[in-house]
Amino acid sequence: MARRSRLISIALGVFITLLFGTAEAQDLDPRRYVNLPVGQNFLRLGVGYSTGDVNLTPSVPLEDAELTINAASLAYLRTMDLGGKAASFDAYVPYGCASGSAVSDGERIYRDVCGTGDALVRLTYNFVGAPALGLSEFVKKEKELVVGASVQVSLPIGQYDSDYLVNIGANRWVIRPEIGMSIPLSKWVLEFAAGARFFSDNDDYVGDVTFSQDPLYNLQAHMIYDLSPRQWLSFNANYFFGGATYNDDAPAAIRQENSRVGITWYMAVNPKLALKLAAHAGVVTRVGNDSNTYTLAAIYRWE
Repeated sequence: MARRSRLISIALGVFITLLFGTAEAQDLDPRRYVNLPVGQNFLRLGVGYSTGDVNLTPSVPLEDAELTINAASLAYLRTMDLGGKAASFDAYVPYGCASGSAVSDGERIYRDVCGTGDALVRLTYNFVGAPALGLSEFVKKEKELVVGASVQVSLPIGQYDSDYLVNIGANRWVIRPEIGMSIPLSKWVLEFAAGARFFSDNDDYVGDVTFSQDPLYNLQAHMIYDLSPRQWLSFNANYFFGGATYNDDAPAAIRQENSRVGITWYMAVNPKLALKLAAHAGVVTRVGNDSNTYTLAAIYRWE
């Protein structure tokens, strides 16, 4: 019984990070593309804090931002069998408060606002090395190369006021396809992912103009180490580029070329409950990336 409990804790640690994501290109999501047991449900409650040149919505043309963001989020994930392969569906709703100032068109503006952010829904499908297995079969299976893909959609339902540049929601649709792989090496796992974001126009932007944006591309790499059957540590890095913006077809913000690094620590408290702590910071900054972010999440599993 103790061995089974320990194996379930390991399994929980493998795929619990599917619930740990944000709406921005700064995502640093370790262990997204790994094998996972089907027929599992997860509920996650997270809190986060960001300070500095925080990018609330991708590439809003702000300069010298000094913002503080306090946020909470609720997420649900369900794993399932899709054509004999492991897949998952997740939904994520954030709530945040932003306060501080930034420079727009040479003038410093101030904002203090709270509200619900844009909701996210995603389908993930692992098509190589990820047979659909129940939990009892899954915990006995050796690690192997996994390749998968996902599509995430951001729904523009968050707080938005066209009188202000700084908002919690973006007032536009975002579609994010991504492909990734994980490579097990004894106690290490190397993981890589590449994706893009495609944006609809915001036709209710400040000044009654149409705000549009080029695609924004994102590369991620992770080095993950198993500290024990119940704990792991991940070193994360990414690079995102593109995403130039336009107001009524006139250039508004330059193309991004930014990078972030971070660290993630995970611990299974028991077979049903896990805790996760993460921190990341901007290291290469061209637009809206000179910030520090800290998050803590508690995740509960049931069948």
